[in-house]
This record gives sequence, structure tokens and C-alpha cells, in this order.
Amino acid sequence: MIGFKNRKISASQTMQIKKYSIPESTLVYKPNSPFMARVISTTELTEADSCDEVRNIILDVSGSGIHYIEGQSVGIIPRGERETGKPHKARLYSIASARTGDDGSSTTATICVKRVFSKDKSTGVRIPGVASNYLCDLNPGDSVALIGPNGRRFLLPDDDSTDLILIAVGTGIAPFRAFIRHIFLEKGFWNGRIRLFYGIKNAMEALFLNNKNDDIGQYMTQETFEAFRALSRVHNEDEEKGYVQHKLAEHKQEVWDMICAGNFAVYICGLKGMEKGVDEVFSTLAEQQELDWPAMKTEFIKNGQWNTEVY
Repeated sequence: MIGFKNRKISASQTMQIKKYSIPESTLVYKPNSPFMARVISTTELTEADSCDEVRNIILDVSGSGIHYIEGQSVGIIPRGERETGKPHKARLYSIASARTGDDGSSTTATICVKRVFSKDKSTGVRIPGVASNYLCDLNPGDSVALIGPNGRRFLLPDDDSTDLILIAVGTGIAPFRAFIRHIFLEKGFWNGRIRLFYGIKNAMEALFLNNKNDDIGQYMTQETFEAFRALSRVHNEDEEKGYVQHKLAEHKQEVWDMICAGNFAVYICGLKGMEKGVDEVFSTLAEQQELDWPAMKTEFIKNGQWNTEVY
């Protein structure tokens, strides 16, 4: 690779990653003409006594002409108006279901929503987030204004021998649930290695990897798949405290081997603040071999090997 000192880095890293193709027939809805989707179900994903409420909301999109694929998102326009009298702006949510939906009918889309509150700096009063509270308060049968689907970059590689490094915090796990369900439930296999690094507060809030919902954890028996949880708050001596970058660092040798082999794709999803810690892990690994990490990362982004969806 031009400009990189370490000859152990494969020249194949200069290749462009070919991604899954978005169906040309799909319709895309705009804010001025949304599709009115119906709520099929809304269930809580976090376990009892959890500090946070996160809901799995399945939407009926039958009759819409929408044909999304894993890694895309949809926008939801909350009811009501802003203080200016204008409609609320759409909020984007990663689709957590694989392309055939959770029921296999190809007529539903699942989103993962955390009920969010902010705090008034002067009064200390909790202010409910407009979109998240609107969505978490919905009931089956309610209608929601939906736009999209959006996104053409955060998509799986077409080559199933590609090693996948998936890094998420909180509700950033949503697109990876879609990835895993498509790979092992719909497609049936993945020849490359898949390593998921997931940061959450505690085990009860490990979405799709807890006692209440184990949609991702059930595939841990697959030969190519492993998932690692990082808990920032622990409740007993058996649990190790840390953040997602610490769990990534624990497995740095295997991760770096994937990078060096060349046929890999990294996906990062969650709060924007997670990027710094993750970047420091890779930067340290590169520096140990006298490599220019910023230059490497720039090329990886260009090739479609480094993909981020942060908010």
C-alpha cells in the first residue's frame, strides 16, 4: 500500500469493497409525502429494573413499495408542530430487521428506540425527547409518518468471505441485528469471520443479547461469529467494567490480523463520542508498526472498508 511502511499490510487493502445492491424497484418516501405505516407491535427490549427503556417497534409497510436492505434507515416524523408552527423534522432510525422483516413477509420494518430525556440547564427539569417519547408511547394499530428508506454506504459486502468487524454502543446495535439475521437466518452462512464488539451500561441493557431478547446471542454457536460485551457499569464481582474500546483492545491481535489480511470491513454505529476511543485503539496498533493511521483510515473509507453511522 503506497505510503505505508509495514510490508505486512496486504496490497489487497487497496481494493474497493463491493456492497450489496439496493433494489431498483423500491420506492423512497420524502418528508412532504410520507408513507403512513401502522404499528404492529411495540415491546420493551431492556430487562426489568433497567434504568433505560428501549423498545422494539415493528411497523407494517405493506402496500408502500418499500424494499429495504440491511444497513439502511427510515425516518419518522413525530405528530404535532415545533414552536415555529412548522411540522417536526424527521428523525432517522436504523432498521433493525433483515430485508424480509421479522415475520419473513417482506412487509414489515423494525426499529429500536430508546426513550430519551434531556435536562434544562437552568431549572434541572427533565425534558422529554420529542421523537423518542412519541414513538415509545405508540400502541399497536397507531399510524406513523415514515420516510425513506435511506442510506447507500452502511451496507454489507457482496463478498461473503470478507471479515466483518462490527462495533456498537447502545441502540447502535440495531443495524447489526439486521446484518446477523440476514447472514444466518436468510442467507444461511458467512465464510468470513464476524466479530461484534458491543458497549452498554449493564447486562440488562444488552439489546438483543440479554435474557429478555437474545436475537443476536442465539447465533453465537455459528463457527464464524463471536460477540463481546463491554459493560460500563457492573453490579457484581464477576463482571468486568470497561467500554467498547477496551473490549476491542483485548482482541487487538485478531482484529489487526483481519486488517493486515486485507479482505475486511469495519462498521461503527452509535453515539458519536465512541469514535475517539475506537480510533485510539487502531492508531496505537498502527504506531507500533510505524504506520500512518490517518492515511490508512482515509484509504479504508475511500475503499468502503471503514463505515460509520454515528449520532
